[in-house]
Amino acid sequence: MGRNLVNLLKRHVATLAQDPDHHVAKAAAVTIGLTKPTIDMFDEHFTRIAGGSSPPWPFASANDYYEYSSSHTVLGNVKIPLLAINAGDDPVVQDVPMDAGGNGWVIMALTPYGGHLGWFEPEGWGQVRRWIKRPVLEWLRATGEDLVRLPLQSRPLHEEGGFLKEIGIDRLGCKELDRSDIIVGTEGEAGLLAGL
Repeated sequence: MGRNLVNLLKRHVATLAQDPDHHVAKAAAVTIGLTKPTIDMFDEHFTRIAGGSSPPWPFASANDYYEYSSSHTVLGNVKIPLLAINAGDDPVVQDVPMDAGGNGWVIMALTPYGGHLGWFEPEGWGQVRRWIKRPVLEWLRATGEDLVRLPLQSRPLHEEGGFLKEIGIDRLGCKELDRSDIIVGTEGEAGLLAGL
């Protein structure tokens, strides 16, 4: 995965290096030179510096970035049903808070295998499919059928510049591109490497 991230960075390094004195350009130059990069190496050399907007980026270390990004700090604040499925052999997520911070809205599941967003299983001769769909759909169905709640109070929506936004929250929105299934968020919300 570390090599894949470096290869992705290489495709965009010319754009990032337009100002060679910028800290992101310097981090990119060092990162593309890594030999046998791991995810941790990529995060230490690049993500902690260029992974998002300032503040809070840059971080002093990858560990500081991991602490900031950890779900552990926000699980207690979740107020809607949340299913989190993790794999014990995930190379990215190392510590799964199975107690969900004591929050009854959160269901944590841990499979022994599955890697990072994997969960493949055989389907016919030489074919594989993602196992994860079944438990997610079962959980969604059970939540929709069994959970009775008062209607949420939401803000009305409006369209601005092609983006669908809630009235009063102009910094956040989404829009469909080219009638595809790709959704783009408002610029700056997700950070420099959104979607990696």
